[in-house]
Amino acid sequence: MKKVFVMTCIIGMLLFVSCGDQSQNSGDGYAIETTIHGVPDGVRAFLKTPNEKGVPQPKDTAIVQNGKFIFTGKVAYPQQGFIYINGASGNINVLLENANVTIEAEKDGLPIAKISGGKHNEDYTRFLEDSKAMSEKMKKARARYQEAVTSKDAANISVFRQKVAALDKEVVKYQEQFVKDHPNSYISIVLVSRMLQNKLTNAQKAKLFIDQLPEDLKKTRVAQDLIEKTNKTLRSAVGSVAKNFTAPNPEGEMISLNDIKGKVTIIDFWAAWCGPCRKENPNLVKTYNKYHKDGLEIIGVSLDGTPNQQYPREAWLNAIKTDGLPWHQVSNLDGPRDAIARTYNIRTIPATFILNEKGEIVAKNLRGATLEAKVKELLGK
Repeated sequence: MKKVFVMTCIIGMLLFVSCGDQSQNSGDGYAIETTIHGVPDGVRAFLKTPNEKGVPQPKDTAIVQNGKFIFTGKVAYPQQGFIYINGASGNINVLLENANVTIEAEKDGLPIAKISGGKHNEDYTRFLEDSKAMSEKMKKARARYQEAVTSKDAANISVFRQKVAALDKEVVKYQEQFVKDHPNSYISIVLVSRMLQNKLTNAQKAKLFIDQLPEDLKKTRVAQDLIEKTNKTLRSAVGSVAKNFTAPNPEGEMISLNDIKGKVTIIDFWAAWCGPCRKENPNLVKTYNKYHKDGLEIIGVSLDGTPNQQYPREAWLNAIKTDGLPWHQVSNLDGPRDAIARTYNIRTIPATFILNEKGEIVAKNLRGATLEAKVKELLGK
């Protein structure tokens, strides 16, 4: 059962951004005025922003006076901020944006502070408020499901599994609608990033969303991470043109994908140490022998060279000979760190990419009879 992240905890999953400059507000920067109840005057408040590793670092300090304090400055683009107050537990999550923002909080309730002002803070507040009811329903349904599992109540297990699944779909639908209604929002970037990570959207849709973002939002850390993730996924996505690569074959000759492509080409990522790869090799040999004369080409990319392999080259060559692999073989003997594997976003092996005559990726990770059927279809047999 696919789990969708609980929306009321979204700030905890924000992909953090780096600090901005600390110049005083000149009329076009930010001013964060906070009213804090239950904290005596003279107490120090701290504004922090996360570094590249997500660890909050000091950015500014203020002193509580008449139950209030203020932080001012200017940022080049919206950034995540945290406000801590001596003697108070927790912190206030706030987005630093060049706008006037007001916060009202209780000493013992910093995480549920009321924030108003600023487009992105308002968007975040609206997101949380609109999703509260849905989040509560999800929480109750998951609790009832867990109770049924614990008591081995088969009937209610089925009922609440379906209930949770339906709520999962409702949550995804809400997130998609929020992004559609708020295309230029920092919070939408976070949502698209999380949906892409959880495979609730695809890289093509993420790319369309990124392309319409204003330049200041594209510079945020969360957007930069999303752009990198999207581009990496698109490089190996069905419909994309396969990226060329060059690597040495067993004789040391440099072989390029573009040099060997046929009417249909299979890129096969494997390794001598990979049991499932070796088990699949006979099926691949059968398909190659049957269709090579019609234009099928295969290039094997070995990921041998892991730190625990004592003689990776020998293992690679022996596997080629033992399994009787007659097609092109290349390897940098660099294990999973291999540059070709990174280009194709390889996480596990075996991994196969089937290319048409234009070099476009038309299918991925097919095995056995299913792979043969796809090759046959592409060759028009």
